[in-house]
Amino acid sequence: MQSISRRNFVRGVAAAPLGLWLAHTARAATPYTRYDIATPQGQEMLRIFASAVRTMRTRSERSATSWRWQWYTHFVSGSTTKAAEISRIFGSTAGTQRTLAIDMWNTCQSHAGQDPNHFLPWHRIYIGYLEHIVREVTGRPEFTLPYWNYTSHDPAKRGVVPAQFRMSGDATFGPLYRSERTGLANAGEPIQSGQPGDPMDIAMAMAKPGYSSIGDVQGFCRAVDSGIHGRIHVLVGTSRNMGQISYAAQDPLFWVHHANIDRLWASWNINGGVNPVSGSWLDRSFVFADRRGVRVRARLGNFMDTGSLGYGYDRYVGPDGHEDTFSTAAMTASTAQVGRVPERIATARAVELAAHPVRTELALEPGRPATALDPSGQRRTHLVVKDLHAWAQPEVLYHLYLAPRGGGMGPALYVGSIHFFDAQFHDHGNSALDQALGENFYSFDVTSLLQRIAAGRGARPGPLELTVVPGGRPTPGAKPLVGAVRMVWQ
Repeated sequence: MQSISRRNFVRGVAAAPLGLWLAHTARAATPYTRYDIATPQGQEMLRIFASAVRTMRTRSERSATSWRWQWYTHFVSGSTTKAAEISRIFGSTAGTQRTLAIDMWNTCQSHAGQDPNHFLPWHRIYIGYLEHIVREVTGRPEFTLPYWNYTSHDPAKRGVVPAQFRMSGDATFGPLYRSERTGLANAGEPIQSGQPGDPMDIAMAMAKPGYSSIGDVQGFCRAVDSGIHGRIHVLVGTSRNMGQISYAAQDPLFWVHHANIDRLWASWNINGGVNPVSGSWLDRSFVFADRRGVRVRARLGNFMDTGSLGYGYDRYVGPDGHEDTFSTAAMTASTAQVGRVPERIATARAVELAAHPVRTELALEPGRPATALDPSGQRRTHLVVKDLHAWAQPEVLYHLYLAPRGGGMGPALYVGSIHFFDAQFHDHGNSALDQALGENFYSFDVTSLLQRIAAGRGARPGPLELTVVPGGRPTPGAKPLVGAVRMVWQ
């Protein structure tokens, strides 16, 4: 049998349609590795990427391999609508490209009312086809999309936008620059500077035992989506760029951000996290364009495993959020929670957020202990914040503190942060505005925090109070609303 070199195999894979590629790589060793941008290999891949961005921006908007088309696959510009852009670019005459655009554009999943489980596989498909297009555009079949390692515990990298994305006018990396980022982002400062807590922390998400949410408790997919994924968008972008869904994918930084999100998913799997193998949503398919702009259809269930897709990452993240600290023990220890339906124990009124701290009191249901802790010690207590809405992007994170009434906002009372990246009313192209919102909910395990509160209360327990504080100056007129606050046991 004739042997084949790794280089020739990679070239052959890069030239094949993705359907054939999938069939082949399911039986082959992984030929591709995605690299940290900070590594020498990642730097080389970033040069290729920058060259592709430059070329794709010059291509006709009617081309499925143009930069605008790839941006619009995620979501059409917020300054217009999908229907208006179809009419502007293609007119009213039916044609292959017009039909392809109708079927492709505005198909970003989980941010506009679709099944939230779509988030991870849809974006994996999305950046995977972009990777193929870059190989074709540049003639570099070895290209892999590098990832922005903002969760690194190296202070020089943690939350810092790579220098190559900040070089306006540079002959090589200039195409990667966007002026519509936050000041910290384009200044090369940690984007989390000045925020309480640690917005780059991913330990809670990485320790999730199940992929899908159960009731009011997030699974891994939603925890990553609403957590580190959304926080990066808000801290990097403005409402004319990464900070709003309809502009996000125009920024080249979007793609290396999502490569890192994909790496976190692959890491969760390596750590013992199990992806769903059944469910009608896995059979859902979406239209994309291949490396030559030809229409293809991709089924979500075929994109759940990087190994079968023929690629991997140079480094992975452990359950504690640190790189190369893999352990399945942390995952399996909490698997009993996966199938347990949460039980509601307290509620609070809806609150409209402002430029100052806003408070709401949690009312325990009859018979519930004042500590809000499960007396049996078998269930964890989760604070749930859901049904978020905004009329414009506030462009800030909001930080949550849980304390006895009047208890203040000290670090020991800090819960975590929320944002409104996927909670803005917008025209998705086929739904009324009041149907265009995603799942928009957060759940935080506050068991340890409540134990500290209980230990300090003594014999005079009082009601619990949630305080929501903006991590900056919100955009006037955004009117962000938290529609429901509750506590549950799981």
